[in-house]
Amino acid sequence: MRFGRCDDVEIAIKLNDITFKYSGASDNVLENVNLTLNYGEFALLSGVSGEGKSTLLSIINGVIPFVNSGKLSGSVEIDGKDVTKEKVSNRSKLIGTVLQNADEQIVYDYVSDEIAFGCENLNVAPNEIENRIDKYTSLLKIDKSARTRRMSGGQKQRLITASTLAMEQRIIILDEPLANLDTVGAHILLGALKRLADIGYAILVVEHRIDIVKNYVDKVMWIENKRVFTSDNKDTLYGTVKPIESSYKGTQGKMLIEAENISFFAGGRNIIDGLNMEIKAGERIVLLGENGCGKTTLMRTLAKLNKLSGGKITQSVTKSDRANSKWFSLVGYVYQNPTYQLFMPTLLSEISYKAKNEKTAEEMIKAFGLEGLEQRHPQSLSEGQKRRASIAAICAGEPKVLFLDEPTVGQDYMNLCKIVDTINSINNLGTAVVTVTHDRRCAAALADRVLIMNNGKIIKEGDSSLADEFLK
Repeated sequence: MRFGRCDDVEIAIKLNDITFKYSGASDNVLENVNLTLNYGEFALLSGVSGEGKSTLLSIINGVIPFVNSGKLSGSVEIDGKDVTKEKVSNRSKLIGTVLQNADEQIVYDYVSDEIAFGCENLNVAPNEIENRIDKYTSLLKIDKSARTRRMSGGQKQRLITASTLAMEQRIIILDEPLANLDTVGAHILLGALKRLADIGYAILVVEHRIDIVKNYVDKVMWIENKRVFTSDNKDTLYGTVKPIESSYKGTQGKMLIEAENISFFAGGRNIIDGLNMEIKAGERIVLLGENGCGKTTLMRTLAKLNKLSGGKITQSVTKSDRANSKWFSLVGYVYQNPTYQLFMPTLLSEISYKAKNEKTAEEMIKAFGLEGLEQRHPQSLSEGQKRRASIAAICAGEPKVLFLDEPTVGQDYMNLCKIVDTINSINNLGTAVVTVTHDRRCAAALADRVLIMNNGKIIKEGDSSLADEFLK
């Protein structure tokens, strides 16, 4: 491979005076952005949700302007060559991209086929493809024979990263690669990326879980006021690392949902295995555990989105035990992937759909930091904004029980605080809140009771301090 050079430094990515505005938008997302990433460097790109981080990655890999249109000025250099007019297919020979939404990047039913797909498109020899499948499934702790649709969110995240790394481009850009990853999985991935940087790869990662990333990267970049700033001092972003401190405590009222010896069987195994659990009005429960241990399945089962394989669930939320419209008006469920949940033509209509009245919708929009976006289509928002929109839409319906699956993925520290404050305010009105998270920044601040899961069972229970202990 030929390297671009500047004063004997091997340059992988160079952006020159980049300014961009989406089609139909009135304002620029980025203005006069200059950025350099060298081979052998591992850089973090941070910034407020919706400020243009994913947009910047799309400009680098050519998705902008060749897939997502807009007005782009300036130039993009990859490996010393001006590729501003080169389409995605040409740039992808040099750049591997891990998208923010795993489901949008998975094509095949089996892990091995998914990893092989990208390699085949680069004309990698069949025997070498098999070697890479073994190498990267082992590296990221994935079963190569697994069915992709049965994987947890964190497992899917590891899969799309493995698929990208298997193509072995020497420039890798990753958009929120730690989304839904447990702490062990996050360190495995970051360690692998660091080793690649050490042997000459260029790695650029967008991530908000700075507490985990900080010790692996060489320098930090952040977007502010539409421009990119760079520092070799990794402590520059320290303010976004510390866990949220909260003295708020929920209360325990009457029993709302009680699970007795429940099980859920799928894919040849019990994902939930003889589990007992109670949810009381006004309490806050945080579920922790490694990827694939059954956290999401448990929440879906308690919310009557899964049919029990065994045991029983009793509830006092509604008079009927059926999973009918009355049940789902009082039991709110925020999915791990917000794209599945947003369906109205504007953000305002999305939040208003379940809201008791217009005032409630407006209050939720403000509480979750979505002001000014009311007339935007929800699917046009950034991933972080989509996630806040999906939470706001469910909270506007004032549920008695609120299930949250990874609600803080893609959130900067300021918006993370808004989410925590708003959820705790809703809980203060008597709503029971059950949260699945791997985010150390907020887990303790959302918990009165912490339950740790492993292999479909609850193996440990404690107060909020257990969250810090488990996620450290």
